[in-house]
Amino acid sequence: MPQSQHHPAHVALPRTGIRSVPVHLILAGLSAVLIILSFPPFGLAWLAYFALWPVGLLAARAASTRKLTWTTFLVFWVVWLYMLSWIIPITQGGYVVLSALMAAYWSLALVVAHVLHKRYRTAMIVLLPMAWVASEFVRGRFLAGGFGWFAFGHTQASYLPTQSAGRIIQVADVFGELGVSLVVVMTSGLLVDLMTHPLFTPIGQSKHRLHRTIRGSLFLWVLVMSSAWLYGNYRIGQWDQATRPGPNVAVIQTNVPQDNKVHSTPQSDAENWQRMTELTRLAAEADPKPDLIVWPETMVPKAINPYALNFYREMGGDSYIYHDLIRATAQSIDTNLIVGSPSYEGFVEAPYPDGQPGYLPKPRYNSAYLYYSDGEQSPVRYDKMHRVPFGEFIPWVGAVPPIKALFLKWFTPYDQDYSLAPGTSLTVFDIPYLQAADGQPDDAETPSSSSTKIIRVATPICYEDAVGRVVNRLVYQNDGRKRADLLVNLTNSAWYPGLAQQPQHLQIATIRCIENRVPMARSVNGGISGFIDSLGRVGPVVQVGGQTQWVDGFASNQPRLDTRLTIYGTLGDIPAGILTTLAALLLVWGKIAPRKIRD
Repeated sequence: MPQSQHHPAHVALPRTGIRSVPVHLILAGLSAVLIILSFPPFGLAWLAYFALWPVGLLAARAASTRKLTWTTFLVFWVVWLYMLSWIIPITQGGYVVLSALMAAYWSLALVVAHVLHKRYRTAMIVLLPMAWVASEFVRGRFLAGGFGWFAFGHTQASYLPTQSAGRIIQVADVFGELGVSLVVVMTSGLLVDLMTHPLFTPIGQSKHRLHRTIRGSLFLWVLVMSSAWLYGNYRIGQWDQATRPGPNVAVIQTNVPQDNKVHSTPQSDAENWQRMTELTRLAAEADPKPDLIVWPETMVPKAINPYALNFYREMGGDSYIYHDLIRATAQSIDTNLIVGSPSYEGFVEAPYPDGQPGYLPKPRYNSAYLYYSDGEQSPVRYDKMHRVPFGEFIPWVGAVPPIKALFLKWFTPYDQDYSLAPGTSLTVFDIPYLQAADGQPDDAETPSSSSTKIIRVATPICYEDAVGRVVNRLVYQNDGRKRADLLVNLTNSAWYPGLAQQPQHLQIATIRCIENRVPMARSVNGGISGFIDSLGRVGPVVQVGGQTQWVDGFASNQPRLDTRLTIYGTLGDIPAGILTTLAALLLVWGKIAPRKIRD
């Protein structure tokens, strides 16, 4: 009698396969709904754990790789078109192409899981998370610097002040956001294994035991989930002892429509400036008085770096006035200011349409400046390093003018070359502040009880705080020590209408704080502005009439500085890179290695 009849547990399951296109579309559509509901503005984070089991089932049982590819791509393209709809006012062409590219990554992840499962017969609790995290790793880097929005790990991060610190997400300080994605997707992989294997196998006349794949999958799931939960509980329990009070910080939230920034006039600039400085003075009068006030990205309409100021004066213009106004504001409120402004390190002649002589700045930078409380500008500035493709530079075709012109027309919000130069310096601002001997805010009536402290501040600009490797470089030195105590993000979200992009961005920023164990202050034109602590808890935020978006105001807080170092701070995404390499090697080996003949 063949051995397989004595040992039914070793018999391969019959591979009937899913062939129907409607079934493919229904399963993919079910995953699509669950994915959409997992992210803000719905934010049903628990659904993310189950969101991939329908397409995971397809990956395990699809009869045709080609059918799996095109059906899931089609459905995922619709998902991305829906979730990225806030890009439409900026670039319709870019919106369609980006959505298709992101859908292709998701579909590719399922194809990889399908091929590996077909070749190795490994449990989907292993293959589905591996393939999915590998796709998130790659799409976060390629093409043109990548786009890591909507990683599954993001779903577990807070984005509302009412949300508590999650346990599972604390593993981000070991493996980063992709490690959280791995843990989340494992549940979907487990469900696929439960649906594609018999629960029990006979071991005698009337005895049964759990199928070995089910046993292994359940053991692995319980081990990983319990370990992640216990680790998160441990890290949360450390917080009181591991943190100390920092300076008092206030963030300004402006509400300037993007059209007013792109097509500004002297009158609109003056009105916006007046309102922003009014909010700054109100924030400075708060109790306790802030040691630092932050303005949003590029809210200073003219460059304020020394080269540009000298050029303005030589040309006889008055654009240098903003530098003088910021100095006067810092002096009058006796508070340090971090402000967002362009920087120009050169000008080229470019006549205006009426033939009058004109000049265009080149190169241009998107920068953060520090003005001390005495009005002096810090000798260093931070220039944004990670530029937005098509929003701040044209990738691939910059040296081919005709094609570049087509890209400008179809994929960007501008009708002229607007490219920013990338920053190259990991600038950290050293900001002095007074702190009482007991660690509480300084009391002006008892100045003798306080001492001058220095806080080290890194300032990721725009969506740099959504890119883990950028923030990791800003916070940590190569030897694994922290170079920064506090992150200050300057952003302009007025580009994006509606109420979806802003909480999504805030949710991603929350993970940066956990990965690096640093708090963050966010100053955002259009919202959401506020604070995140090193456990990933949000608050306080700017609220006016219960609204956090499309209002202006300020919020104040005393962030607690975290002394803990993290494994992610040292390793970054190396573990995710290793996992991606392993998936690639398994694919190659599966193609070149001879298949074993099964009885």
